[in-house]
Amino acid sequence: MFRNVPSVQRTPMLWAGRVQRRGTALILVLLMTVTLAAIAMSAILLTGSGGMIGRYYDRERDFRYAAEASLQMGKARLLRDTTIHLPDTGYVTLVSGGQITGADGQVIPNVKVNLYAGYTNITTGQFGQYASVVAEAYDAGGTRYVRRLEMQAENFARYAMFTNTFSSGLCYSTGEFIAGRAHSNQGWYSCNSPTYYDTVSAVLSVTGGSPTYKKGTINGAPYIPIPPVGKLASLHTHAVEGNLDVIAGGNDLSSVRTRVEFTAVDLNADGNITDPNEGFIRVYQAVGTASSAARLRSSLQFGNSANGAAPEDSLCGDFHTDSTGHATFYPVWAHNQPWFASGRVFTPSQWAAVNDEFVGTITASNRQQMMLNPTFRCYMSGDPHLVASERRLMLPAPPGNIALYQKGGEDSTLTDSTKYGYWQKWSGDQSLVVTALGGTAGTKYQEWRNHAGTLWPLYRSLNPNTKGVIHVHGPVVLSGVLRGSVTLYSATTGDQTGTVGYGDDLVYAQDPASVTCANLLGVISDGDQLILDNSINSPQRAGNGSGGYGYRWTDSDDNGMSTSHDFVLHGVTMSRLGTVGVENWGSHAESLGPCNAANSGRGCIRQAGGVIEQVISATYNGGGSGFGENRSVDVCLNTQSPPYFPTTGRYIDNRFYEIDPARYNITTLFQSMQGGY
Repeated sequence: MFRNVPSVQRTPMLWAGRVQRRGTALILVLLMTVTLAAIAMSAILLTGSGGMIGRYYDRERDFRYAAEASLQMGKARLLRDTTIHLPDTGYVTLVSGGQITGADGQVIPNVKVNLYAGYTNITTGQFGQYASVVAEAYDAGGTRYVRRLEMQAENFARYAMFTNTFSSGLCYSTGEFIAGRAHSNQGWYSCNSPTYYDTVSAVLSVTGGSPTYKKGTINGAPYIPIPPVGKLASLHTHAVEGNLDVIAGGNDLSSVRTRVEFTAVDLNADGNITDPNEGFIRVYQAVGTASSAARLRSSLQFGNSANGAAPEDSLCGDFHTDSTGHATFYPVWAHNQPWFASGRVFTPSQWAAVNDEFVGTITASNRQQMMLNPTFRCYMSGDPHLVASERRLMLPAPPGNIALYQKGGEDSTLTDSTKYGYWQKWSGDQSLVVTALGGTAGTKYQEWRNHAGTLWPLYRSLNPNTKGVIHVHGPVVLSGVLRGSVTLYSATTGDQTGTVGYGDDLVYAQDPASVTCANLLGVISDGDQLILDNSINSPQRAGNGSGGYGYRWTDSDDNGMSTSHDFVLHGVTMSRLGTVGVENWGSHAESLGPCNAANSGRGCIRQAGGVIEQVISATYNGGGSGFGENRSVDVCLNTQSPPYFPTTGRYIDNRFYEIDPARYNITTLFQSMQGGY
């Protein structure tokens, strides 16, 4: 059943509920008041904290600014102040308790700095040289901020061309180019249109011609001094430690008695000469009369004598291939010997093509006929290819078996000592070399086992004390194939001038364009470094310029370089007091070997590396003589250098470090960063 209740009867009940909740509004007001007060207090605290944090950041910024400004001041002082000498161990204090002025000209308040500098990493300089500048910013309350800048000493090896003196009248011309950094401590001059692929700088100005500059020029550049001899004194010490000190003979390149041949031997018979321990040098010492210097240089021209035993006729010849396809070398003088004709086993087609067997005196026309053989070439005295000449004059005298020298020669046919000279024995412990040569059995290198004493090892596993330095007291002739990282210094000793002659190509065991930093060579000399005008680097006449006989190149694809008649050099060269150039650059204008657009006569200088010299000199005259320049850059030299190669005294930023100030102690820090070898 439904019951109806009127709504007016419910009103007293609702009013009673409201009366029971009296005071709630007051509580709500109190809660809101407290909340607003808390928010206000938080805002006050946050504002105060923000101000404190801002002041802390401003203070940290002051400390950081003071430290970094001090680092740059220290770097600038090292670059400009020649009185600062960093010790091999420890450090020098550049600033103590100093103040730093901000960009606004005001001293940064309550901040002082200490500034220190010293060598770091391997401090000997064998693998390049590094220095660190350490800045400590601090205040009276004990707050500190420590920052370190590590810098790499700029090495001369990074320059493709550097000259202290650039004589007016000389210039780079059309067809020549420099692929790397170039600098002159005077002016830099061009004529016509050479190409420069990197920056060219000069203390005066870069002028002349209409060159192509790929990276621009710098006029008014800072002067960079070539290192004095005192800076190189340690090289002799390092060479002695590694048993690589060479006592030379002769006073200059006209009387030179010593040559160093870089040699790579396949010790493990893996078919290459690229393993680290496969690099050696051999040292040849000429003896006897003045003609020994000419033989050592291979500088004699043809036609000086009609006698078949003339010296030049024992240094030059051609290759003949036997029935097995094996090519061997025979000097000119052997071509009229009965044993040469009767004992030959040449293939009929090869013999018919050459047909250079003669009877009686060998004349200029006979030589001309031999020189038409594409394999005709010359060698320097002591070379294994000259076995037919060398062994008949060997010391002690060869035994009765004349077949020992009545034969052709190759790179493994060795003769230690002759009347002309000898291969000097290495003074170090040869037992490791003898053991290593045991792996050459059954290869063309196996004969080296009988001549182990003449191999001077460059790698530590065979020469534990080596520092990668060869020191030569006086003039020396260089050539060969280098496996390793080496600096050679030819030093003036008394009347013996430290000069270097390049008798033949000197190349790395691996092409630096394809295998970066596998090998490095630095050649330093007190005097000149010259590409010799000899029978290998220059074309020769069979009739010595008479009788209508034509010129002929005698430099074939030796040392693994297919370069025709160009001169090839891998490495960076420095002549402290002379030039790096070409011997007799303006003589016998053959006009046979253009270098790009340059009419140079002898071909191109193909150098992967750099030249540092006291005086820049001409390399060709444009009338068909000398060598044109076609130098490229070994990119490895941008970051590395040959062992102990000199630095310019300038520094390049390498890395920045922050030092934990809680554990900071300047003496302990430098001790941890320095190490010897």
